[in-house]
Amino acid sequence: MGLFFKRRKATAMGLLGLEFGPQGVALAQVQRAEGETPQLLRCDYLEGQPEAQAELLKQAVAEHGLSGMSVNLLLHPSAYQMFLLEAPEVPAEELRDAMRWRVKDLLSEPLEDVVIDCFSLPEDAYRGRTRMVYCVVLKKSRMNEFRSLVQHAGLILASIDITEMAFRNLGLLAGADAINLALLRLRTSEGLICVQNGADLYMARRIEHGLARAEQDLSSMTLEIQRSLDYYESQLGKGYISRLLLLPMKQDGERTHQALAAGLAVNLQRLDLRELFPGQPAGDLAESSQAFCIGAVGAALRQDAC
Repeated sequence: MGLFFKRRKATAMGLLGLEFGPQGVALAQVQRAEGETPQLLRCDYLEGQPEAQAELLKQAVAEHGLSGMSVNLLLHPSAYQMFLLEAPEVPAEELRDAMRWRVKDLLSEPLEDVVIDCFSLPEDAYRGRTRMVYCVVLKKSRMNEFRSLVQHAGLILASIDITEMAFRNLGLLAGADAINLALLRLRTSEGLICVQNGADLYMARRIEHGLARAEQDLSSMTLEIQRSLDYYESQLGKGYISRLLLLPMKQDGERTHQALAAGLAVNLQRLDLRELFPGQPAGDLAESSQAFCIGAVGAALRQDAC
């Protein structure tokens, strides 16, 4: 699944995953060879406020000889909206246009000011009762801004993606083939839980209880996560979740892992880039550093068939 642009084939240098955030730019470079484990060649976080990020990125590209590389740009969660809606009965090639009118009344901006893309849930989701579609909405002004930032750095914007799909790519590398695998990211103000089976994304839900609210008591956040897991198992009819991977956090990772492991009825494990990319220099990162770059790494793992 790719959003907004058809991507170009990655070069011999691989593909860059790039995410602009409120405090900095995450940059990851992944190289693939057919039949071999992907190589994480670079994983950097360029700390700086939005007004400084264009020059920070340009300097990094020049310093590391990355000019001309293809980029899969990952939208920060604050940059887009996503809606889960019932799909109309239209051919696949007409779905995007049909969903533009379905999502129209949910937006505060005119349709001509936004870009909309969508992807369907697998046919066996919701036990086949209702065909559901995720619609992603991005303001055209933001898209043009991102395009300018990438071009200014001497890079080629090949595609634009979302966090949910970047996490799906991480799940594939972590062993999601033919099992129900969930990934959980917890941030200061919110969280995200995604459940996939193989390459198919079945559920993506925001967690309202972030780490700031859970600083003293993790029980409310644990309950919200468990309810999401229960919803998947009861409503989608895909069976139990084999593993739940907790993504790297900027702080209190061990404490949070222990509290969740004690409160959740699931096999909870911590995802570590050092285990996903063993023996690779760019994978030798502390958890706090991984937390800033994990989304960009997932974006750089995108393949042509996605």
